[in-house]
Amino acid sequence: MSLDSKITTLNSWLLSRPKTSGMLVFIILLSVFNLSIYFRYQTVKEIEQHDMANILGVVKQNIEQTMRNSYVATITLALTIDDSGNPKNFEEVSKSLVNSYNSIDAVQLVPNGIIKYTYPIKGNEAATNFDILHSPLHRKAALKAIKTKAIYFSGPVALKQGGIGVVGRLPIFKKGKFWGFSAVVVHFNTFLKSTGFSTFKNDKYYFQISKINPITNKEEFFLENKSDFSKSDYQKVEIPEGDWTLYIIPKKQSYLLAEFFPIALISFCLSLLCGLFVTTLLKKPSELQEFVKLQTSKLRRSEFLFKSIFDHAGLGISHINSSTGTFIDGNDKFCEIIGYTHEEIKELNFMMITHPDDLQLDLDNMERLRKGEIAQFSMEKRYFRKNGEIIWVNLTVSPLWEKDEKIKTHIAIVEDITKRRASEQLILESQQKIKDLIDSIDGIVWEGNSEEPGITFISKKSESILGYTPEEWIADDYFWRKIIHPEDRDWVIKKSAECAKERKPFDSEYRMIHKNGNTVWVRDIVSIYHESENSIKFRGILIDITKSKQFEIDLNNSLKLVTEQNKRLLNFSHIVSHNLRSHTSNIQSLINLIELTEDKKEEEELLALLKSVSEALNETIDNLNEVVSIQTDITPVIEDLNLNKYINRTLEVLRDQILKNDADIRNNVPETVTVKFNPAYLESVLLNFISNSIRYKHPDRKPVIELNSYIENNFQVLEIKDNGIGIDLKKNGDKLFGMYKTFTNNAESRGIGLFISKNQIDTMNGKIEVESTLNEGTTFKIYFK
Repeated sequence: MSLDSKITTLNSWLLSRPKTSGMLVFIILLSVFNLSIYFRYQTVKEIEQHDMANILGVVKQNIEQTMRNSYVATITLALTIDDSGNPKNFEEVSKSLVNSYNSIDAVQLVPNGIIKYTYPIKGNEAATNFDILHSPLHRKAALKAIKTKAIYFSGPVALKQGGIGVVGRLPIFKKGKFWGFSAVVVHFNTFLKSTGFSTFKNDKYYFQISKINPITNKEEFFLENKSDFSKSDYQKVEIPEGDWTLYIIPKKQSYLLAEFFPIALISFCLSLLCGLFVTTLLKKPSELQEFVKLQTSKLRRSEFLFKSIFDHAGLGISHINSSTGTFIDGNDKFCEIIGYTHEEIKELNFMMITHPDDLQLDLDNMERLRKGEIAQFSMEKRYFRKNGEIIWVNLTVSPLWEKDEKIKTHIAIVEDITKRRASEQLILESQQKIKDLIDSIDGIVWEGNSEEPGITFISKKSESILGYTPEEWIADDYFWRKIIHPEDRDWVIKKSAECAKERKPFDSEYRMIHKNGNTVWVRDIVSIYHESENSIKFRGILIDITKSKQFEIDLNNSLKLVTEQNKRLLNFSHIVSHNLRSHTSNIQSLINLIELTEDKKEEEELLALLKSVSEALNETIDNLNEVVSIQTDITPVIEDLNLNKYINRTLEVLRDQILKNDADIRNNVPETVTVKFNPAYLESVLLNFISNSIRYKHPDRKPVIELNSYIENNFQVLEIKDNGIGIDLKKNGDKLFGMYKTFTNNAESRGIGLFISKNQIDTMNGKIEVESTLNEGTTFKIYFK
């Protein structure tokens, strides 16, 4: 059977059964209308949920802004605490913070959990010396802040000074130990005002805030309407910094059903009428024209009903001529947004009410839409209301022509986003305040990754303290490591890695290289903060301590110098006391004998002895003068001296002794060896050691003296080795370099040469080592710095 035959048969069947045909038309139309109503109901419901979500988001942003302000205030107070744990300029800083942030009523410093500092004190006297760690209402919240090492807001809770409020506490750690809290106090009325609840008060929604009571562990609600809303289509958000839950609840649950019931009833009636119409049409073809008129009237009423729904939509909708930009029509919401009546907007075009700074982008998008380059477009732009006020809107434009059709009109859907943009502006201003505060700190504030290298933020102070711009820091992940002083780089990076692994803060002093090449001492105070459960970052401040560090180094050097001078003075005083006392005692005894004797010859002998003792005293004083000159010469002249040149000069001075004793001098020191030493001291040292090697030769063999030079542990070493009588180091090693200490029966021994040489070498920051065996020889090693 052909398709035409099937259609003819079906038509015949329907025409022969008017009631069945009418019923089918009724069911089909009712299904279509109900489906349309259902989709429309879902759309309106989604719009309502979207509105609730937007409102809840704005309120949450307001609360978070209050918390950010509180965090800035607490961290600013924390920075006033010095290394000794005492706050500086508390009143001045607190006054500035309370005046800067309207959402904060008072600030506190709580060392060891006890409230010691409060601003303003007036009205808060009762809170002074209150121990929050032993208060059932406050202890749990305080311990949570310490555990998380982040700011935590307790409350709403009864305040010690009276009233209800919210208290934000930031734990402070000094040198890895808990110091106390930096806190802000926000009265509950101030807190509610900052949320912006009053802005959204209407007949559709209300708000509620809840929190788990730390004592009863039950959810507690704080706003007026505490009726059960668990079966309502509410929305909620969590605010973890205070463990609060914020709800928005619709006041009426069934108004949507009531709103759509007339439409459903009309749809039912219209479907029923259509069914009856078909039935009647099939029964009475002659009555068809009249019935069509009746249905047309009903359709017009239905169109009017749908138009009414269109006019009362939650978003502004306008119908616009795409060629001229003039408004053809607009719904009530659109007229409300721009402040014009329906008649007035028909005299306007969209260019007339668009802000000049946004107009060109709007025109460019319309041109692309007309050319078919885009199917629709959305943008944020500004409108001028009738009263001159500027508002921000989110505009979505869709064409009302099919492809290849003549361009006619388009639909513009407008959403007022002025409040949202204002909130965004407040956030930007708050961020700028934080940035300005950071830039005003006398130190480099930075933030960086804990495990991977790289600085993610650096304040502008980096340029004035170290010479590098923030862009230079951030461009290179390894920049911080590169500008650490080479001598400090390894231990600083190692310590940083260890603290990151253990997730603990640290405080270090090390050197960095300024852009101009100078060395800058810095103190790096670093804290840890958790970006997420598995991600942490470093935050710190680099403080320039170059001046104080240099003062400390100079002070230590001065102390070291004074200590050394005192040590030498004490040693010298012992020497003077011992040696001069012996000579003066001998002189006194001889004078007494001279006075008692009557024998002229004996008197002459005693006078000869007195002369001998006097000469010995003079020699002792000369030796002591030489020692004094060495020990008081704090900054002797230091030059680069050719060692071999001074050795040859010394051998020339000792030429007679060398020939007389047939000494074999073996100078193996290279011609190029130089040492940093005082010229006079070097001559004295070489003369003493080489002459001693000749003087204390072994009586049974020819003296052999060997001189060698080499590098050992960054010292230039001169080794003087002989085969003389040697020294018993076990017996005399501790007094080898003492003044007037002799270890042989040699008549020329005075015990002053090694003492002077040792002092000269010590003065030049060198050292002496000796190896010796009796009857075999001695080796002296002189270490030049």
